[in-house]
Amino acid sequence: MTQPLTILFNPIAGGRSSGALVERLCSEHPDARIIQSSGPDGARKIVQDLKLERGDKLAVLGGDGTIHQAVSGLFDGADEALPTLAIFPSGSGNALAAALAIDSTSIAEETLQGGQERLIDVARIKTDSGTSHAINVIGWGLSARVTLLGDKMRSSRGLPYTRAALRELLFGDIAAIRVRYDTSHEEMDLLGLACLTPEAGGGMPVAPDALLDDGALDLVRVKPISRPPLLCLFARLTQGWHLSSKAVEHRRTQSLELEFDEQRELVIDGEMQKTSALSIEVLPRALRVLTPS
Repeated sequence: MTQPLTILFNPIAGGRSSGALVERLCSEHPDARIIQSSGPDGARKIVQDLKLERGDKLAVLGGDGTIHQAVSGLFDGADEALPTLAIFPSGSGNALAAALAIDSTSIAEETLQGGQERLIDVARIKTDSGTSHAINVIGWGLSARVTLLGDKMRSSRGLPYTRAALRELLFGDIAAIRVRYDTSHEEMDLLGLACLTPEAGGGMPVAPDALLDDGALDLVRVKPISRPPLLCLFARLTQGWHLSSKAVEHRRTQSLELEFDEQRELVIDGEMQKTSALSIEVLPRALRVLTPS
């Protein structure tokens, strides 16, 4: 028997407004099943145990990290006949929602009521910690260090990612790391990002031409450069003008195999972990989502 709607609610995301949103959704969907997670990390096992199927709808209230865990839980349960995902952007990072033109919870509510289904790509990730599924961005090098610092600054006012990036660029560690690509050649990466969505890190247009359903990752690498040109590159990045820089390499690929010189910080959809190796495979049009009509 299919459930009309399951609502996964991350109480940490969105503050008090999330509670009001859940109450409103309950009144609009009295038969809905309400599931509260204990933060992004708790969502994966919860979703896996729900055993949702094609014809079900799963509304996720949270940011990219919560969606990452929920989608990983869906694929843990089954690789086929997955439910339709409805996204309510209420996290510190909402890149997937932005790419789907769901810019507010009010638009999300309208989309849940009368949106249209769309199939988008998912990336299957294998690291030292196991397998997960990404919907946004996988980053290493400086991008991971900035995210780690940004997490510590979330309680402060302003834009944590932008402030963290500027602090790291001005005063932090900008050393490149050694990376072996596809078991063949070594590169020195100041930062690397494998993108499914155009935006990452607080709305930065890292891969402005990335498509959600082209079956490919946009790989963006920055080669080792000194601090002054790196600051100039960051200014270009905020406008999406960085890909023409000689310090930047950009290409599209369906899969990627990386080996690091040691265990390194890795950010997957805003969630941090450490790994010495990384495998990414794009699953074309593997996830069904609701988008505005």
